[in-house]
Amino acid sequence: MIGIIGAMALEIDGLKKEMENTSANTISGVEFSVGVIGGTEVVIAQAGVGKVNAAVTAQTMILKYNPSVIINIGVAGGIEPSLKIGDIVVADKVCEHDMDTTAVGDEPGFITGIDTVYMHCDSEISNIISVCAKDMGLHTVRGTIATGDIFVAENSVRNRISQLFNGVAAEMEGGSIGHVCVMNNVPFAILRAMSDCANDDSKVDFPVFAAKAAENSIKIILRFLNTYKG
Repeated sequence: MIGIIGAMALEIDGLKKEMENTSANTISGVEFSVGVIGGTEVVIAQAGVGKVNAAVTAQTMILKYNPSVIINIGVAGGIEPSLKIGDIVVADKVCEHDMDTTAVGDEPGFITGIDTVYMHCDSEISNIISVCAKDMGLHTVRGTIATGDIFVAENSVRNRISQLFNGVAAEMEGGSIGHVCVMNNVPFAILRAMSDCANDDSKVDFPVFAAKAAENSIKIILRFLNTYKG
């Protein structure tokens, strides 16, 4: 079974419409929909926005459904210069850019307990997703996706994420899902379509382009589910 998590309805509803043999279960206020897409059994959840919502959803999904891999899909703000609205980022690794214990000597983003800044995505799954995106003619970038409990809409925050973490995109859930997966030894991947450019224009661009960008991530995952036979 493959687990798929999105934060908002627009990031997963198009995917849920493709499910067959569906059933649903609500746990901690999160609906988990189980079914089949392209012959692959999936469980899909809308976590809600932010790191805690995403972490609760990922942990519950692991304990209840034992997925072989969790894929986080949705939209993000692009930071890498070549990225435009609608383009794709497939993460090689994720970090939590708002984690800060530098006052006690740690490097920015260091996560005590798993004792790292970067959490690495499953290379096989990420490579397949990337190929699916490129085969669809979508400009696709690989790199670090940076997560924090802030909607990045200022150039100063964008520049900090780029300089400190070499982040190519910023969003609000992937790093915490990766954090939970690392703690549970569950492979994970992060796919994001760009809804904005994580800059001073983002508060205007996001409402206009988020739904269309989310369609791209859904189309890629549908292609993936019809390709992956793991």
